[in-house]
Amino acid sequence: MFTFDSYIDAIQGAKKTFVETYVKDDKFKAELNKLVDAQTKFAKGQVQTTLDIAQAFVKNASEVFYAKKGA
Repeated sequence: MFTFDSYIDAIQGAKKTFVETYVKDDKFKAELNKLVDAQTKFAKGQVQTTLDIAQAFVKNASEVFYAKKGA
């Protein structure tokens, strides 16, 4: 099974590689890497929040549609 984190890590890793390869100023490079790290944290948080909401929706919807017998 795939995970969204692996896709996020692949894309953000490519960004960091680009920065390391083409940006020559060390101070600017450090700031860009901090930005990429912040984007990574945000994206992973968004994915986790979305998955949590979807799981809660499915759980609650299935409880409504499939009422327990004898209740």
